[in-house]
Amino acid sequence: MQKVLYITDREEYSEHNFIGPLFEKYLPEYVDIDIIYFTKFKSYLGRKDNLFVIPEYEKKNLFACLEDNKIDVSSYDCVIVRNMHDVLEYVLENKTKYNIKVAFRLSFPKISGELERAKAENRSSMIQVINHRLKTYIKSKLINRCDIFLPTSKQMQEVYYPDVSTKTFIIPSAIDPQRLHKKVTRDDDKIIFAYDGTLSKLRNFELVLEAFESVQNDKWELSISTKDVEFAKEYVASFATISNKIKISKADTKEELLDFITKCDVGLALLPDISIFNTSVHLKIMDYYTSGVPSLMSNNTQNSSIFTDEKDAWFCDFNVQSIKNELEKIIDTPRQKIREMGKLGQERLLEVRNYEEIAKKLSQTLSQL
Repeated sequence: MQKVLYITDREEYSEHNFIGPLFEKYLPEYVDIDIIYFTKFKSYLGRKDNLFVIPEYEKKNLFACLEDNKIDVSSYDCVIVRNMHDVLEYVLENKTKYNIKVAFRLSFPKISGELERAKAENRSSMIQVINHRLKTYIKSKLINRCDIFLPTSKQMQEVYYPDVSTKTFIIPSAIDPQRLHKKVTRDDDKIIFAYDGTLSKLRNFELVLEAFESVQNDKWELSISTKDVEFAKEYVASFATISNKIKISKADTKEELLDFITKCDVGLALLPDISIFNTSVHLKIMDYYTSGVPSLMSNNTQNSSIFTDEKDAWFCDFNVQSIKNELEKIIDTPRQKIREMGKLGQERLLEVRNYEEIAKKLSQTLSQL
C-alpha cells in the first residue's frame, strides 16, 4: 500500500471541514496516510495512531523533527502540503534527499483573499497589489516543481495560478455520505432561512438583509450561526424593522452546525460577485444539503455546474432586487416542495461531489506519480 504524509495548515483542535472526511476517513481505505497538525501549546511531537501534532515552530525543520522521533521520512512515497508555500519550499528542498513525490493542496487562495478583504475595507494599496503579484509568482514557481497540484477547482487554478503547468487533480468541496442528517419537521407555516458564516465587509451580508427588509410576505424567519454572536447582534440591530425576525447563535462543532441547519428550511449562500467566491462551490452549500436543506445561492458557473435552478436550488444575482424576488418566491413555495428540492440536491451531490468517490480517485492518481 502506498504511504502518504499530509502536512496540514490547521491547528490541533480546529474544525477540519475539508481534511476530516477525505483525508482522515476515506483516503486511509486506499493508502497508508499520516496527517500532521500543528500546535502553539506543546514543545514536543504528539502522536495518536496516524495523527501527528507538532510544535508550530518546527514547521521549517519538519523532517528533522520527524526523524528525531524515529519517523522515517524516506518511507513516504508522497508528501502533500496544504496551502503553506514556506513549508512547500522546505519540502521541495528535501525532495531528492528523501526520494519523495511532492503534492501541493490549495483549498483556498489565501493571499488573494487578503487582498480582496483589504479592497472591501478600503485599505488596499499599490504596495499590497505588487506584493500579491510577487507572492503569486513565487508560489506558482514552487507549484511547478511539484509532482502534482491539488486545487479546489479548475477555475481556481486558471484565475489565480494560470502559469502553473504541473499535473493537476481537482479536490472540490463535497458531501460526506456517512454524515447525512435527517431534516426536522415542523407544524408552523413560516419559512426559516439559515445562514452560516461571518458577517464581514467582504461578504456584504447587509445587502441580503436589505432584501429581507423589502419582502412583503412576513411568514419568514432568519437563523444565523456565526462565530462572533455579539458582533452579529449589533450588526442586525441596525435593521430595526426585521431584527425581531432574526435569531443568532453559535455552533461550536460541525455536529451542532448540522443540527442547526436541520431545523431550517432554506440555506443562504449568497456572496458578492468576486473571484474568490466564484471559483469554487462554497462549503456552506455542502453543509446545507448534508442536512437535506436546499439553498438560495449565487448565480455563478461553479454552482450552476452542479445544481439546477428551481429543481434542487434557487439562483440569483447579488443585488437587492434579485434576492428579494427569490426570497418572495421561496416563501410562497409549499414546504413539501422545498423538502423535495433538498432531497434532490443531496442526491445530486452524492452522485457528483462525494468524498468517498473522490478518495478512491485521488488514491489512484497518487499511485501513478
